[in-house]
Amino acid sequence: MATTASLISRVRLELGDMGKTFVSQFVADGTTNRFKLHYSPLDAASVVVFNNGTEVTTQAHVEESTGVLVLDFIPADGDELTVSGLYYRYFTDVELTSLITDAVSQHSSNGTDALGRKITVANLPQIEEYPVTIYAVTLALYTLATDASFDIDIAAPDGVSIPRSERYRQLMDMVSARQGQYRDLCTHLGVGLYKIDVFSFRRISKATGRYVPIYKPQEVDDRSWPQRVDIPAPIYGDKTVPWITEGGDLTAYQGRAYSTALVYTDNFAGKLFTAKLLNQRGSVLTVQNFTLEVDVLGTDVVTGAARTSGSTTVTFTTSAAHGLTAGTAIVVTDVNTTADGYYTVVAAPTSTTFTVTGTATTALALTGLTGQVETNASKEYTFHLSLEKDQTLRVAERTYWSLSTVDYFTGESIEYKGGNFFIARRSTVVI
Repeated sequence: MATTASLISRVRLELGDMGKTFVSQFVADGTTNRFKLHYSPLDAASVVVFNNGTEVTTQAHVEESTGVLVLDFIPADGDELTVSGLYYRYFTDVELTSLITDAVSQHSSNGTDALGRKITVANLPQIEEYPVTIYAVTLALYTLATDASFDIDIAAPDGVSIPRSERYRQLMDMVSARQGQYRDLCTHLGVGLYKIDVFSFRRISKATGRYVPIYKPQEVDDRSWPQRVDIPAPIYGDKTVPWITEGGDLTAYQGRAYSTALVYTDNFAGKLFTAKLLNQRGSVLTVQNFTLEVDVLGTDVVTGAARTSGSTTVTFTTSAAHGLTAGTAIVVTDVNTTADGYYTVVAAPTSTTFTVTGTATTALALTGLTGQVETNASKEYTFHLSLEKDQTLRVAERTYWSLSTVDYFTGESIEYKGGNFFIARRSTVVI
């Protein structure tokens, strides 16, 4: 599969804009922390800075497009600075990333793959990587031509002159050549902006309003398992309306175990989680349940709870140092019906005990608990979703994944994130 980094490398190769190393040296005057390097644009990630032989790269910042080095401190008068790294002739990686993103978006406009997923860099077919590269090169040459149109005529002392109109004409000639190359590739391969669409007549079920699947023909005595034909679903120019809980599409492979980690920052204190596969968004029919594990910081195990009769003060004991302080908002769950709830810590007598003020006044003396205390604040949650390989065999080619929160006290289930869940059939997996 293509990546933005691999496409950047291919675009640079086509443009002849490969990185070159440089070394610049300065002697500080004790008055400034800004130094103009002799090269631009630069690759900021490759720049290494030494001050009197001591590396200070972490205290340095580089303006990639202008080649200006900015230090977090002002070097003393006479300090020797040595700067090394990579520089390019035309474009920074950030600029090429923008051009490649535009190229992929325009090249695959309204296009989908065999599973019905919108084509992005992540699932761009290998055969389309080179056409996208050529298209991105064309956009880059347009940028250079625009820059040349604002340039000035060059006249050397020896009588050599290079008018800006000539540089502009040369660049536009290169643009025309690359446009023709891209058009020929798209026409012959049947991809991109110049593809010739060939549709297969499909029958739509009157009962469901969905396409009836097409299978590859087989000999009469061929008893092997039928194989479906992967035909990209036409979208007829419609635009999908973003769903309020849209969390992105997920893709698994048929007959292979699947796992993924979704990271969200929110406040889920006092809530449980469930992850399911549904027939479609909003369906009440569960196709499969994911194996779900949730990792979150700020959760401690409550091993004990105590309250004297007639008092509303509850003392909780945790299995490890809780780190709570007076005034911290928390949620206690799975301890006791009269102890569970939302609280504000009143005091923390020890590193493993803290007190809160509740409403019940009955005596309480519990030990050996496995309850939880969680800070009631926004924090990072990691949801680990997984399916066994036999489960992916039984899932349809396209379903809907749903991650829901369940309120511990009310039992209310509300979808937090969801999206399409695609199954790539075993016959289409490239190893």
